[in-house]
Amino acid sequence: MSKKLGISVEQEQAASHTAVLSREYLRALQFISFDTSRDPEFRRTHLFSYLFQDYLQSSLSIAALIKDGLINVARRELRFLLEASVKICYIQQSNYTSTIDEKLSEFESVLGPASITMKRKLALDLLPEEEKLLFRDEIGRLYGDASHYVHLSQQQISERIAFTEQGRTVGYESGDDINFLNSIVARVFAASLVLLFHATPAHVAGDFFVESDGKIIDWYFTKSRFIACIDSAFDYKFERQKSLEAIRATRASRIEF
Repeated sequence: MSKKLGISVEQEQAASHTAVLSREYLRALQFISFDTSRDPEFRRTHLFSYLFQDYLQSSLSIAALIKDGLINVARRELRFLLEASVKICYIQQSNYTSTIDEKLSEFESVLGPASITMKRKLALDLLPEEEKLLFRDEIGRLYGDASHYVHLSQQQISERIAFTEQGRTVGYESGDDINFLNSIVARVFAASLVLLFHATPAHVAGDFFVESDGKIIDWYFTKSRFIACIDSAFDYKFERQKSLEAIRATRASRIEF
């Protein structure tokens, strides 16, 4: 399906921003996969070594779906990413060194149900204590909102009726519609990355966030308060000590969601 004919400037700009979010998310996913794979046991023991391919498909498809006006389908992909990230984090933290086959057997009851109740048991050591509950609430809220679009729901039907009566059918969404969804995409991508950084050794996050001169990485998701918290966990590094005050000021000024 193509929306090139008659697409407004606002729609085009909003859809372009979705593509930016997807690229920046994928940038981190690739780094996590590459850096963690330096462990020779990565492919044998870490679920992400194989599920990276599913993350890749979802992150690319979300941008394509939104560009073509398939907004509710994109929401379903967002729920998959959240659910997968919670479960990968929980399983890897529970038994990091067991083989993937052993994990599939041991955690069959976790992988099957469409539930993220195990989020309460996650060790979120890269977040300050006061942010941990807020992050768990953020995951639950985002997952609950996305779940309204996985199965037929009253909310989904009511929205569809209202949008149709306003002429906001597939391909005719407003730029505001897409921008609103982009705000959710940004939060889901950020939450997913927080979970994946907690599903891998701490040095992976340190390698990603701290530049050789100690500066904050030039990356879209430093706008997330939870990502900023992870970045702050590495303020102890030697590279940051000479300009720590400036780094903290820059980090605080970037936070938007």
